[in-house]
Amino acid sequence: ALRTVKAAFADRDWAVRVRAAALAAELDPSGSYQDAIRPAPGGPPPGVGAYDDPAMVAPSFSPQLYVDTDRGTIQIELAVLDAPLTTRALVALVRRGFFTGLGVHRVVPGFVAQMGDPRGDGEGGPGFTLRDEINERPYLRGTVGMALDWADTGGSQFFITVAPQPQLDGRYTVIGTVVGGMEVVDALEQGDRIRRVRVWDGVTLSGGAGG
Repeated sequence: ALRTVKAAFADRDWAVRVRAAALAAELDPSGSYQDAIRPAPGGPPPGVGAYDDPAMVAPSFSPQLYVDTDRGTIQIELAVLDAPLTTRALVALVRRGFFTGLGVHRVVPGFVAQMGDPRGDGEGGPGFTLRDEINERPYLRGTVGMALDWADTGGSQFFITVAPQPQLDGRYTVIGTVVGGMEVVDALEQGDRIRRVRVWDGVTLSGGAGG
């Protein structure tokens, strides 16, 4: 088992490396494996672009997502300056139609509504993980954050706070703010579905086909 776990030390996904190091330490407590998984693999997921991309460094507009659900449409303005890599990855998923038909798998009254999991059990993702982009935006009512399993494991799952949650500040990447349809967020129930998500890119509104 230890040989198989060590093979994951070079995985391109940082989250896999972290988990492999933890498992190796359980299998062989005498070893030290944190250095073996470093340096962390850099760069964004394929097709997302790099931090030195001019469109990421100095975007000319703030893209907005229109999340069409069973209860109505939620309009989200993305925080492209505070979380450039995460928001760009999210937009890339939208344009692939990734979110079409996915369920709202978690609703906690007075806390959050969470969605974006292709498995529907809170453990799914897009096949890659993102490094955290912790910023100074606070978690107020209508703040949109990237869900995590542990540090640097963001992917496709995101949550929307229905009330201020200061205990989340500085712990989860804020990726946007609801600017329309907050009453839809309030009405969401576990099991509701995303019909489609569209992105406004400053000129046109486009995205995955409706379900």
